[in-house]
Amino acid sequence: MNTHSILQQTQLEVVSSGATKPVLDNSTGKTLVLLWSQLGDFDNLEYAWWLKRETAKLETAAVKVRAIGIGDRNSGLKFCEYTGFPADCLFVD
Repeated sequence: MNTHSILQQTQLEVVSSGATKPVLDNSTGKTLVLLWSQLGDFDNLEYAWWLKRETAKLETAAVKVRAIGIGDRNSGLKFCEYTGFPADCLFVD
């Protein structure tokens, strides 16, 4: 089993709605999957800020972004509010 197959089968809580859903959907195209440690970690904050700055480039290249971080939905909501990272792209475990 490869990483892509594992991520297609992995279901986690998405921060935006609190629903449990697969990290990867069955759509085609490119997806950047980020595996983060605790959401308050500085490296994760910096990465989220960098992605926000580069959103236009990622959208032009049709690259979807998904991140998985250690925490609960409340910490995910605070992380998204603080960094501007889209809550529908952040999964927590």
